[in-house]
Amino acid sequence: MKFVKISQAEIGNIRTLYEGVMASASHGLFFREGILTGSEIVKIAKGEEGDLLKTATKLLVARGWAEDVTFGENRVVVKGSIEVGDSSLPTCHRLRGVFKRLYEASQHHRFFCEEAECESLGSHNCVFTVKKLEDE
Repeated sequence: MKFVKISQAEIGNIRTLYEGVMASASHGLFFREGILTGSEIVKIAKGEEGDLLKTATKLLVARGWAEDVTFGENRVVVKGSIEVGDSSLPTCHRLRGVFKRLYEASQHHRFFCEEAECESLGSHNCVFTVKKLEDE
């Protein structure tokens, strides 16, 4: 498997480009990218021994998505997200998708994930709430 490196500035420029063309509709695309990334992390983690979320933490940090990730029962705290940038809205849409997919794979249920706090808005960390969706 090959990897490509992209800088935080480039991530921000891409976000700005898409927001300029698609406004907030681009956030859904970033979210879906995150779900795809999360699916790949799940595939790799299933081949490793140990807890899926612990393995995911190691992969996210090693790949430069964040400086640190702490998973809780209903929330994820991220320090140093690669998606942080200049914005008046939360910016970590890809990570929202990653976390949704990781919780779904680890708990075999559907989840909703939202970013409650973002470093882009001055918070010390990015904080995501993760809620189990009730069966419809």
